[in-house]
Amino acid sequence: MRQSNMLEFPLEEYKNRMKKLLTAIRENEWDAVILTNKENMRYFTGYQLIVWGSGISKPACVIITKDGDVTMITGYTNRDALRATSWVEDVVVWDRLGRNGALADLPEAIHDVLVRKGVDKGRIGMETGVGFRLHLHMSDYNKLMGRLTDAAIVDAGPAIWEIRVIKSALEIERVRMACKINIQAYEAAFQAIRFGMTEMELYRVISQAMIAYGADEVFPMGIRAGVERYAQSNCPPGDRPIREGEIILIDGGPGYRGYFSDIIREAVIGEPTSRQQELYNIALAACEKGLEHMKPGMKCGEVCSLVDSFVDEQGYGDYYDLYRGWIGHSVGMSIHEMPAVELGSEVVLQPGMVFAIEPTIYEEGVGMFTVEENILITDTGCEVLTPISRELRIL
Repeated sequence: MRQSNMLEFPLEEYKNRMKKLLTAIRENEWDAVILTNKENMRYFTGYQLIVWGSGISKPACVIITKDGDVTMITGYTNRDALRATSWVEDVVVWDRLGRNGALADLPEAIHDVLVRKGVDKGRIGMETGVGFRLHLHMSDYNKLMGRLTDAAIVDAGPAIWEIRVIKSALEIERVRMACKINIQAYEAAFQAIRFGMTEMELYRVISQAMIAYGADEVFPMGIRAGVERYAQSNCPPGDRPIREGEIILIDGGPGYRGYFSDIIREAVIGEPTSRQQELYNIALAACEKGLEHMKPGMKCGEVCSLVDSFVDEQGYGDYYDLYRGWIGHSVGMSIHEMPAVELGSEVVLQPGMVFAIEPTIYEEGVGMFTVEENILITDTGCEVLTPISRELRIL
C-alpha cells in the first residue's frame, strides 16, 4: 500500500478492510473478486472520480486474488486520478489507441490480468446480487463473459455487505457529520416554508443550506405536498405551490466525504385536521416502537414484524399496507444500503450498524405520514444520530 495525496482515510483503515475481504474470499473458496461498483471501489481502494454517473465513462475496476494480489485497471485518461486517490500500487492501463503497448479495451485488460494471475478458470466473485449494480457496459460485460467461459462467476454481494454493514469508528464520524448537516438544513427549511412557496423552491433552500453547513453533495430529495402528491413515494419536487392545510413531507439528506444521512420530517402550514394529527401520531409511535427494538441480537425481520403487529394492534392496519413488511434500511456510503429491515431478514443487529427507520401510514386524501430516524446500533441498544424534533411542525 502507498499513501496517495488524496486518500480519504489512514492506510490502516484500508488494511483492515482488505483483511476482511481476503478472509471472505478464502472462506468462500473464491480464487478472485472483481469489483466495479462505485462505492465498493471507494471503500476498498479509496478511488474517486467525478464521472461515475456518465453513460460513456469507464472509471475502473479492481481485481483481488485469494493470495492478496491487488490490481486496478483503468482507462488512459483516468490513470492519474486513480494514482492521486487510491492506495493501490499495481495499476494496469487500457487505451483504445494502444499507447505504450496497452490493450485496447477494458474487458480484454481484465481478462489479461486474470490470465496472468492464473485465476481465469477459477471461482470469481462479482457484484451480481441485491444492493449492487455492476459498473460495466453490457457490451463489455458480454465480452468479458465470453472470455471467461471456463470460470464460475458467483455473487460476492452478501460477503461484501457483511463487511460494509459494520462501520468503523472513522466511518461513524463521517455519518455523524452527515446527520448533523442534515438536521441543521431541515431546521433552515422549516424556517423558510411559506404559503405559496413551490416544492422546488423549498428544495433549493434545503440544498443550499446543506452545502453551506458542509455537505459535499445532496442526494435527490423527495419533497411533496397536497392531496394528489401524497401517494407519490420517492417522487422529485415540482413547481406546485404549497397551500395551507397540506402535509409537507421532506425526505433525503446530504453526503459528507462519502457518507450519507437520510431522514423524513413533516410540516403543515396552518392547523392540521384532527385526522392528520391522529395518523401522524401513529406513524411516530410506530417509528419509536422500531427504535425500541433496534438493539444487538435482534434480527431485522423480527423488528419489522414487531412494528407491523404494533400498527395492527392499534387498529391502523388498513392504513399501513403501502410499505407493510419493510420499515427501513441501512445507511452509509449510499443513502440506501443493505440490509433492509424487512420481514424474513435473518440479519442479526450488531454494534456499528447504521440504519434509517421509517414505518409509514397512508390514507388517501389525508396524507402520507412518516418519521424517519438515523440510528447507530450500540452495545446496549441504539443511538439516535438525528436528534431533531419528531413532532409535526405547525407553521
